[in-house]
Amino acid sequence: MRIGEVARRSGLSTATIRFYERRGVLPGPSRADNGYREYSGPDADRAATFARFRDLGIDAVEAGRLADQCASGQCDATWAELPPLLAAHRQSIAARIAELRELDARLATLQSVMTTTGQSDPSSPSIGKEIDVVTCDCDGTCCGPHGPLR
Repeated sequence: MRIGEVARRSGLSTATIRFYERRGVLPGPSRADNGYREYSGPDADRAATFARFRDLGIDAVEAGRLADQCASGQCDATWAELPPLLAAHRQSIAARIAELRELDARLATLQSVMTTTGQSDPSSPSIGKEIDVVTCDCDGTCCGPHGPLR
């Protein structure tokens, strides 16, 4: 089968399939006499499995390894590896969500102070380290942490 069919069956674009083949994450197919890539059913299944793992946010190299494992008939080993892998991935996501919530709170504080006063107020205790983002002096010149913004 041609790469377009593999793309259709896997949900990956042809460019994505070629990219991961060049990187060695997906194995390259055999070549027909005319030089065209010639994919097999298992190649398409491997690409589809790889795509599903990537949709879960699993690293490309790990997704490729797991897809290869399934393609070689070792799906039971893949299923055994997935619970701790998914748990670690979820912990990473939870940490990132916490970081984003903290960033959102800092941005909300800065926005609130700037909206209320019309400028960043260095005397506001709630603004904390955010004051280094932008301060404006009396003549309206805005400054970042390293001097005037131009």
